[in-house]
Amino acid sequence: MYTEAHVAYTRRALWLALTVLVLLGGVALALNAAPGTTAARMAGTVLRLFPLALLLALAGLRVGLADAPPRGAALRALLADEWRQHSLRRATRNALAAVLLAQPVLAVLLSMADPSQPLVLMAGLSALTAAVAGIGSMLWYDR
Repeated sequence: MYTEAHVAYTRRALWLALTVLVLLGGVALALNAAPGTTAARMAGTVLRLFPLALLLALAGLRVGLADAPPRGAALRALLADEWRQHSLRRATRNALAAVLLAQPVLAVLLSMADPSQPLVLMAGLSALTAAVAGIGSMLWYDR
């Protein structure tokens, strides 16, 4: 059976994924919505520092796994848990609903803002909305 260390490991991994996605989504938004501005230059700086920050975060994710090996049978049992699978299905439905609801809002906002590349922004923000809603819902529904 899995332990509390396995549950904590998977939650930290989900939080890391959510943080990375929000950070990269913000950088993409700044670079595509307002190229050549101060925000785009700052986003470029963040993007250059991102690999180092990601390596440090991944190393930090591995801390505390001495008693819970990340590839053991206990982790497989946790991932196959019926309640966790139900939470994942609910999170997937929430992500789909969020993307469908975001489409008209994004269309109106982007038509009013008149950015240089509205399709790129629409696609990127739609993907970001789905990922954030899915991972956020998984964190919310998970134990």
